[in-house]
Amino acid sequence: MLLFLIIVIHKSFSADFSIEEIAELSPLIDETSGLASHGNFFYTINDSGNSNSIHKLSRDGEILNSIGIVNSENTDWESLAQDEEFLYIADTGNNFNLRNTFIIYRVAWSELNELKAEAELITFSYGDYRPGSVRSHNFDAEAIAIRGEEIWLFSKNRGDGNTKLYRFPKIPGVYKTNPSQSLLVDSLVTGADIDTNTGNLLLTSTRLNSSVRENIIWLVPTTDEGVEWSERQSLTISPEDQWEAILWDSLSNEVILTHENNVQGYAGLGRFSVAELLH
Repeated sequence: MLLFLIIVIHKSFSADFSIEEIAELSPLIDETSGLASHGNFFYTINDSGNSNSIHKLSRDGEILNSIGIVNSENTDWESLAQDEEFLYIADTGNNFNLRNTFIIYRVAWSELNELKAEAELITFSYGDYRPGSVRSHNFDAEAIAIRGEEIWLFSKNRGDGNTKLYRFPKIPGVYKTNPSQSLLVDSLVTGADIDTNTGNLLLTSTRLNSSVRENIIWLVPTTDEGVEWSERQSLTISPEDQWEAILWDSLSNEVILTHENNVQGYAGLGRFSVAELLH
């Protein structure tokens, strides 16, 4: 799958690609900001100002139930990541650079069969943190992914327009983390996922281009040493909206995305596949 996806992206680098809509999402998840899958279901969250709940969705985007994480607070939930045992909820939003202590809540999938669940806490701070510059700082983040035994966090740099990669263990604890790489995306990163079979990284990002919102998908190989940025591929996608989350979906061999209620007037679930790209 991934080999063909790389080839197609290379061929259509300069062209917009249209994401197929799966569903308009319920107004209860208008601010969908993360996406994960387990079994035959998707999971999403709302960002700041909303409840501390995980929303379980059918593959058609219908809310099946909402699970409260009892020992958590939704200060600014921005991303989801997953492995076989756990779901990871990133409380990492920092729009105005008002904090440098963040929590990733780790919840066992087995806990999410009930309407309430308890999380383990992974707490971290940035070792290179600088306070201030509330409109142009580099310490916001909306994208985490799991690679092996680590969490990979990609920052949303309002200051220099790039993204920094921070790596730290995916087990509960308290960590101070420094960037291992800076990636020249010239945009604001809003989502990430890493394919467990190949290690290939997907990022979503956004920027204003002549007052039009431009949405970009990046496909990049990774190794144990980091992101192979020199081998990156990218494409712009449509429709224009606030695309927030991206997911490798092994069940359907598709890439799944969500966008908030913004340009189109509703939150949505979309997809693309290798077969669709080839046509």
